[in-house]
Amino acid sequence: MRITTIRHGETDWNLQGRAQGSRDIELNATGISQAERLAVRLANEPCDVIFTSDLKRAAKTADIINSCHNVPVIMSPLLRESSFGEFEGKSIHDPVVGAAFIKFLDERAPAYFSQVQGYLKEIVSCGKDNIFIVGHFGTIRAIICGLLALPTSDRNRFSIGNTAIHVMQRRGDGTFGFILENDTGHLNS
Repeated sequence: MRITTIRHGETDWNLQGRAQGSRDIELNATGISQAERLAVRLANEPCDVIFTSDLKRAAKTADIINSCHNVPVIMSPLLRESSFGEFEGKSIHDPVVGAAFIKFLDERAPAYFSQVQGYLKEIVSCGKDNIFIVGHFGTIRAIICGLLALPTSDRNRFSIGNTAIHVMQRRGDGTFGFILENDTGHLNS
């Protein structure tokens, strides 16, 4: 089994450094272009099904990718980014907001990761060999930690750019390992 995780394309809030969380923000023109380049990059990769967050930025990215695959797309709120509460819409580059936001995420991460990883178990048992999962910064960190059997505290080890690809393959012993990590090469072409 091979699982490819994909972060959604850029939004205006990404560009402005604003925390999005569960707000339903759309891709901007750059984000659509990134998703289109990503679709070309993934066109020849095997894909049996695409799971995606139901938030517009992820769902649109999944739809653009699927234009080259024509496979079932399964949307789920269980793949949404965590709710950032009072921080949604605020600048994470503001030193005071940024410090409080990091503390908030540290407290929220265990419950959020448990939710995402619970749904990940369903995805892994869906009977498909080549799975794409389109999500968000936090979602993908939760999936990576889940597949690699890492504690939530290891989440900050992973960079996840807009439309970044992470590919993990299940090995003979049933564990997963990286084939590709944080690949955004399609954005340079």
